[in-house]
Amino acid sequence: MKEIKTDILIVGAGYAGIAAAKKMHAAGKDFIIMEARDRIGGRTLTEDLASGVTVDMGAKWVGPTQHLVWEWIKETQTDTYDTYDQGKNLLKFKDKISSYTGTIPKIDPISLIDLGIAISKMNKLSEQISISDPWNHPRAKEYDAMTLATWMEKHIWTAKAKHLFEIGIQTVFAAEASEISLLFALFYFKSGDNMDTLISIKNGAQQSILKGGTQGLVKKIAVSFMDKIHLNEPLLKLIQNEGGVLAESPNLRIRAQKCILAIPPVLINSIVFEPPLPQQKAQLYQRMPMGAAMKVYLIYPTPFWRELGFSGQIVSDEYPLKVTFDVGHADADQGVLLVFVEGNDARNFIDLAEDIRKKMIIERVEKIFGHQASTPMQYIDKCWTEEVYSRGCYTGLMGPNTLTQFGHQIRTPFQHVHFAGTETAEKWSGYLDGAISSGYRAASEVLK
Repeated sequence: MKEIKTDILIVGAGYAGIAAAKKMHAAGKDFIIMEARDRIGGRTLTEDLASGVTVDMGAKWVGPTQHLVWEWIKETQTDTYDTYDQGKNLLKFKDKISSYTGTIPKIDPISLIDLGIAISKMNKLSEQISISDPWNHPRAKEYDAMTLATWMEKHIWTAKAKHLFEIGIQTVFAAEASEISLLFALFYFKSGDNMDTLISIKNGAQQSILKGGTQGLVKKIAVSFMDKIHLNEPLLKLIQNEGGVLAESPNLRIRAQKCILAIPPVLINSIVFEPPLPQQKAQLYQRMPMGAAMKVYLIYPTPFWRELGFSGQIVSDEYPLKVTFDVGHADADQGVLLVFVEGNDARNFIDLAEDIRKKMIIERVEKIFGHQASTPMQYIDKCWTEEVYSRGCYTGLMGPNTLTQFGHQIRTPFQHVHFAGTETAEKWSGYLDGAISSGYRAASEVLK
């Protein structure tokens, strides 16, 4: 087995690990990155399709207040374009199709008021939460003892408002409201500015798209230290003593003074630690499952919906299609429709054969857009729960009584090991920007 010595070992070559490496490289430090996959990018994955379209099968968008990603975009001179947001959006609810503009669908006045009040309440509650120590809020234990679904039952009165709120939750968390602690949801909304920001295109988390994809950006950032990255090397064992760490993969042993773990929390418990992880830290990782997200792309010869005066955005109550976006450039010749399947829908949908999945999605889109939607040039889908080194997307989630009991462990070092990853971020946790900030923070801890 090959053995290498270095000062700093970084485990994981996603945005967090590459951010940590970028900081080490700038400081002139000796480091190595160990990556389990055969590629860099983590939960980003950009593919060039046979139809000539480039798509992000993983993380896609950048919002205006995600300043660290924008620094990388400017540094690499990466071009971006705005998500197509012109024309009418469509709502399909109980077999009725209606059009609307803006973020909130056009529904009956009572349901609309109910939904607006619920979002406003959520924003006001999240404003009061500290993103650095949400567990210290005066009502933290009360909020953490209930799920987001419990809060919805108490505060949303109409069935239509409740259903649309639930779709919003699925879109943001890739999970069900019943799986998420209210305190964690409030932290997450505050981390990403507020709930309005996370569900919006204009001035929101879905505003901008990178030409060449989000994986293309991280490849540009890593180009000056690609020789430091060892691919296909999943970390199996991490031994610590006074002198540092010894990391073992199937083919490699790396001795280092310090280690930065930049992988999803759900994967950390699969590593054998000697000595073992502190029990509260191990318990935290046992309680942070990943969301379930599936992305589906339909590629059409033209964005025909634009000619019909539609934006390409659909909100639907019919499984499996709940939300769609037009993610093609404003001047694009081809139509690129992105369909999200999330939470329990994704867990059930992926078990179906691909030809059945394709048939179901096309049928749902055709029902809304008409016969032109029936013959896409290409169908492609990706389920992140099947990714061995992610086990889901978008992020690690916390159910009841996790944040108050174990949350303080999320960024705490363990001897020579420091922890990065978007889940550990205070600002924009769960997003690319949070991943970058977490990598920078862990690198700063090590450099000190």
